[in-house]
Amino acid sequence: MANRFTFNRGGNFATLTAEAVILRAGTDRAEPAVAVRISGGGQSRLIYVPLDRLEELVTGIRDTARQAAADFRQGPRSV
Repeated sequence: MANRFTFNRGGNFATLTAEAVILRAGTDRAEPAVAVRISGGGQSRLIYVPLDRLEELVTGIRDTARQAAADFRQGPRSV
């Protein structure tokens, strides 16, 4: 199973794709994980997030989004 999120900002497209994978498949150390690939502007980065760390990642993104929204209400800033 895979999930793809694509967005366009000012004509620049970026895609985040998350796919279920098994790290070290076929060994006694096999571990379920999510492969997260971020692509855009001709570049691509891939990270593997073990399932026991996934909630931490999502919570961190959610908290960052809340902070960005709060900062925006105080006055937008450019990145």
